[in-house]
Amino acid sequence: MKKIGLIIMLVIIAWGCSSDDKQEPESKEVIFGEIYGQCGGDCRKLYLLTEQGIFTDSNNDREFGNWENTTFENQPLSIEKFELAKQLLQISNNLLVSNDDITEQILADFDYFVHLKSDGISKTFIFDEIKETTNSNIKQYFESVIEINNQLSN
Repeated sequence: MKKIGLIIMLVIIAWGCSSDDKQEPESKEVIFGEIYGQCGGDCRKLYLLTEQGIFTDSNNDREFGNWENTTFENQPLSIEKFELAKQLLQISNNLLVSNDDITEQILADFDYFVHLKSDGISKTFIFDEIKETTNSNIKQYFESVIEINNQLSN
């Protein structure tokens, strides 16, 4: 009887120590679109891209400059629009850790807004243009953001 009790106790200990708590990878998200400087009311047209879909801003937030905390619609846009934009979820680590000045803000009335979040790291870019000296992979990413934004807005 002691052997059965010992076996049961060992099974319980082994089962309790097994690592079924698989750590899920942190989700990626990209908020991107256009923000407008000198305007009244809703001064942005932003999209939230996640692995689950792409969502448009709800136009409920009125606090100027708090774009990272924009409220988005609960209903995603069409699967076609998600397929168009999902390449932006391939966020290069270079984008998240770069301290280089890779974008320029020239005009005060219109800017592109990009907020990246991946693996617990987030970074925000506000710009009109991408500097010519920017790494080609990073430059290509921002050019894709601009192109996708233009296609979604039409």
